Amino acid sequence: MENLPENLTDKYSFFDNEYLLTKEMCAEAEISRIDTGLIIAWILFTFMLFMMMPFAPAMINDYFSAPSMGTILSLSGGVGITILPSFAAVILLIRVFPQKAGEKRFQEQLQLVPSEKRRLCFYNEYVEVTGKFRKKLSYTELKRTGETRNLYLLYFKDNKIVYVPKDDFRKGTLRELKSFIGRRRTWGSKCYGVIRWLPVLFFLLVCCRGIWEG
Repeated sequence: MENLPENLTDKYSFFDNEYLLTKEMCAEAEISRIDTGLIIAWILFTFMLFMMMPFAPAMINDYFSAPSMGTILSLSGGVGITILPSFAAVILLIRVFPQKAGEKRFQEQLQLVPSEKRRLCFYNEYVEVTGKFRKKLSYTELKRTGETRNLYLLYFKDNKIVYVPKDDFRKGTLRELKSFIGRRRTWGSKCYGVIRWLPVLFFLLVCCRGIWEG
């Protein structure tokens, strides 16, 4: 796919993708923006907070010594009061956030490149998004990639996102595109994907140490 003469790499695209932008597509993409690490940290924090309570060990023993499974599954008592709200908040975040944020993202996409009908062309140095006019995004500005069931996502600086529907390629394949993008990501982009997890790992270590010493 990349064996074109050097003087032609900016004239002919390696990959072409055409699709119709929808609010549902933007909502699906927003799911990948929910930082899984933050959710894990939230759950761990709730657990640690509960374990720090002086009555926690006795409460847990009484709770799981309940006479029936129905009592346990009801999440009654202090365990339910502590854990259930966080669990409900996470579920609410996953279900409500994508729809609300997706509507806003849809409007931002139309401001970036007007027209819902779009074409993506991947060249050697940049990806070009075509609607009513063309917008070029250099791979040097790529921060990270993401993926949902139907989309491959490219996150650029200044909160710019390129949606790549997996089933709408006119030239090339998704597997080839991932390899293509991987070779063009900067070291900063590759490190960003690791660095964004460090706060979560640090919090996890602190929780584990607190539980171990407790």
